[in-house]
This record gives sequence, C-alpha cells and structure tokens, in this order.
Amino acid sequence: MSLIYKMTNEQTNMSSIDALLNTQLNTLNQLKSLLDKELDAVKNRNGSVLVEMSKDKEKLLVAIQQNDQQISSHPEVVNIEKSDTQNSVKSSITELLEECQTQNEVIYLTAKQNEVVIEQVKQLLIGGSKNTTYDAYGQKRSGPSLTKGIKA
Repeated sequence: MSLIYKMTNEQTNMSSIDALLNTQLNTLNQLKSLLDKELDAVKNRNGSVLVEMSKDKEKLLVAIQQNDQQISSHPEVVNIEKSDTQNSVKSSITELLEECQTQNEVIYLTAKQNEVVIEQVKQLLIGGSKNTTYDAYGQKRSGPSLTKGIKA
C-alpha cells in the first residue's frame, strides 16, 4: 500500500467522521427545536399538532440512533478525543442530548399536570367523592353541587 493512498484514506475517514458528528449535531438541533414546539403544543392542548409532531419526533429519534451507530462503529472513533475540533463537536452533541432529554421530561410532566387539572375539573363538574360537602345539620352530602337545585 502506498503512503499517498494511506494518507488519502485516513483523510477520508477523518472527514467522514466529521460529517457524521456534524450530522448528529444538526439532527439534535432539529430535535431540540421540535421539542420546544411540542412543549408549546402541550401547554396549549393542541392535540392535532402533537400528533404531527410525534411522527416527526420519531423520525428524528431513528435518525439520531442510526447516526450514533455509524459513529460508534467508525474506525476513527477512537481518535475523536485527539482532535480538538471533533472533541468540541462531541461535547456539543452530549450537551444538546442532555438538554433534549430534560426538555422531554418537562413535556411529560406538563402533559401529566394538564391531565390532573382536567380530571379535577371533570370531578368538579360531574361530582364524585372529591365533591363532598356538609349541609346545615352536619350531614355529609356528595355529588354534583354545581348543578344541584338548578332547573333550566
């Protein structure tokens, strides 16, 4: 094998690992942007937007997973730590991934909070054990107190 071929092959490997790292960083930036929009949709209880976003989110997650597999199986992956540029991109990827994971957790908790609030309003409107009150004689009464005695 000639020295020129070996050097060219190493440069190709390095540029392909650079391309993979940059692709991963760009894909994670797209995911972060989508997660920001998803949080807004959850806050606004916009179900149709959430359905569309979930499809896009799934595609991005698959792409991230595939990129990760390509990077981890790349022959030059062991040299990432030696390159300041590649190591910087790797650090950015790790940081952005953590931000995405945190944002995803916030979205989950926000959706869960919305679910709890909706359930509380539902219980208030239709009555139930959470709507227990006492009458003037101290007797326990439960049920839909908002609609009791209203004739319309």
